[in-house]
Amino acid sequence: MDEPTSPWRGRRVLVTGCTGFLGAAVVGELLTRGAEVIGLVRDRAADVEFARHTLTGRVHVVHGRVEDIFRLHSALAVYEAAAVFHLATADPTRPDRGLATVIEAARRYDPRIPVIAARPAAGHEDATTSPPVFPPVPLGIARFGEVFGGGDRKVYRVVPATIIALIGGDRAANAAPSPGRDFVPVQDAARACVMLAESLASRSGPHLQDLTFRSGWALTDKEMGGTIRDVFAGRLVTPTANEPPTHPLGWTPTTTLTDALAETIRWYREFLRTRFFGTRSADPSQRAAA
Repeated sequence: MDEPTSPWRGRRVLVTGCTGFLGAAVVGELLTRGAEVIGLVRDRAADVEFARHTLTGRVHVVHGRVEDIFRLHSALAVYEAAAVFHLATADPTRPDRGLATVIEAARRYDPRIPVIAARPAAGHEDATTSPPVFPPVPLGIARFGEVFGGGDRKVYRVVPATIIALIGGDRAANAAPSPGRDFVPVQDAARACVMLAESLASRSGPHLQDLTFRSGWALTDKEMGGTIRDVFAGRLVTPTANEPPTHPLGWTPTTTLTDALAETIRWYREFLRTRFFGTRSADPSQRAAA
């Protein structure tokens, strides 16, 4: 979207999990659309990874925990935020229990402010983690099968694990049997979150929009691993399904599976090169915060 005509131009937005995989992509998407970002950072050391965005002058770092309602409310009030993207968990080893705190902080600040969170498409949430049916603020839940792309540091997942093995010269082992799931490029997932926020803002009053975003690329780990090996070797890839289902917001992926995987492979090549040899990338956009 052209920044001068973007509805986000000049608006301030609070993002929890701003140094994470999806969070960093959402920050980049918001900056592209002209927004200012208030990034809630739990670990002060994470600022090193977040420095590229802060250099724009449109990112403000707030140190705190997502379960600290007073810190959240203060950040919203001081910066006069217009939306909240909750993309962090209070404890990465446990289910997210921060959503309720974020919702309450937003309600205290302004019950009209939209709150957006990301969830797995096939997640089984209990009463403490599932979104409220009647939220006190406009609440959007963006659901995805598996998000992939450059910047994913969960290297046990099939996409980064296969790519890292291939770059290292190892033959990627055949993946264990797994159910098929929908794979979404991280930049398209970020765009989905922003589109959902815009949809929430277009309707007044507290309400819930719980939407799943599917690319149409439903693959098992074995199928995805084989596809990555084909792209890595420069072979033509023809996904069995490349037309995403109709989405109520009109969202579709902006790239092909081949191009998305090729870009991911380039990111991991650069990441491993700078990690082991300490050289800098000539293109700072390749060094995404994670």
